[in-house]
Amino acid sequence: MTMKVDKDQKDQLEREVNFAAIGQAVVNNAAYQQAFTIRKAQLFEAFCKTKQEQVDIREEAWRTMQNLNALEDYFKQLLTTGKMAEISLKAINKQ
Repeated sequence: MTMKVDKDQKDQLEREVNFAAIGQAVVNNAAYQQAFTIRKAQLFEAFCKTKQEQVDIREEAWRTMQNLNALEDYFKQLLTTGKMAEISLKAINKQ
């Protein structure tokens, strides 16, 4: 099976691979990992220390945690996209 790809498509795949490499460097960075761990612990602690009637503080902690999780999911998706682009580039280059 041959893959027909124009230069723009190949350039896009290369950008995805490069962008994923940057993302990989970020998620593997100890400071990044520690920052997320610390922030999540702070949010959990803030949530646990709230009283039942402190709904606004609880909701803010929840929203912030959702945003952190979304950012982590974005990096995972970015890395997956880059891996798929890399596989496609290898197939193109074999032709």
